[in-house]
Amino acid sequence: MSAGRVVVLGGATARTAEAVLRAFLGAGYRVVATARRPEAVRQTLARLPGGGAVEVVEADLHDPQGAARVVAVAQERYGRVDAMTTLASGGFQQRPFAETSLDELRQLVEGNLYMTYNLCRAVLPAMLAGGGGHIVTVAGGSALDPGYGRALFGASKAAVVTLTKGIARDHKGQGIVANCLVAGTIATEEAQGYLDAESLRA
Repeated sequence: MSAGRVVVLGGATARTAEAVLRAFLGAGYRVVATARRPEAVRQTLARLPGGGAVEVVEADLHDPQGAARVVAVAQERYGRVDAMTTLASGGFQQRPFAETSLDELRQLVEGNLYMTYNLCRAVLPAMLAGGGGHIVTVAGGSALDPGYGRALFGASKAAVVTLTKGIARDHKGQGIVANCLVAGTIATEEAQGYLDAESLRA
C-alpha cells in the first residue's frame, strides 16, 4: 500500500509534473515537491484534488545543499522518505555534433546528470535509515539510440541510466530499489506543437 508513504518529487514545474503529481496524490502519497518557481507549482496544485496538502520547497537541485534541504523538510514534516523521482532537466538541444560546443554539453550534463545525482545522493541516507526506498530516475530514448542532432542530449541521459544501475547494484542489499524510466515521446502540449500525428502515435 502506498497510502501515507512519502515521496520527494524534483522538478515539479516540468511539463509532465501535473500528471505525475496527480498520480502520486491519487495513490495516497504524501508529496514534497521541489521547484525553483514554487508559485508555478502551487498554481498546478490548485487544480488537483488534495493538492493543497503538498509541501512545496523552493530549491535549485544544481546545488547539493538545495537537495539536502528538500530532504530535511520531508524528514521534519513526515519523519521519513520512502520514494523519490525527479523530472528536473537541463533542457533539450538538437543540432549536428559538429555544430555543438563544450558549454552546451556542460549545460546538459549539469542539468540532467548532476541534478539527478544531487537528489539521489540526498535521499539515500534517509531511505537507508528507514530500511529502504524506491528511486525512479528519468531518461529518454536518446539515452540508448540518439536520433539526429541528439548526441549531447543522449550522452547526458545515458549517464543517468548508468548512474541508476549503479545505485541499484550498490544498495540492493539494503532495501533500495532504483529504476530508470527510459521514456519515448510524451504527448505534452509542447510536443504536439512540433511533432506530427504519426510520431505521437508511435
